[in-house]
Amino acid sequence: MASSFTIAEKHLTAMIEEATENNVDLNALGQAIVWKLFERYRDNGRKASDIADEVKYTLENLDDDGTFHVSRN
Repeated sequence: MASSFTIAEKHLTAMIEEATENNVDLNALGQAIVWKLFERYRDNGRKASDIADEVKYTLENLDDDGTFHVSRN
């Protein structure tokens, strides 16, 4: 059974490949992904303050080496 992280990695890799093939800037793609994720959170009933808390928590728990310490969900 696939985990949420393996599913996300699979689709992120595919998005990056498609963006690269279409000369889409990867920073622009990243911004679009984040925006669409926030839209989805909002559409599923999450408040802006909860989304902001999620982003803050993620940034505060991302080590300089890229390791993310998951403990929220």
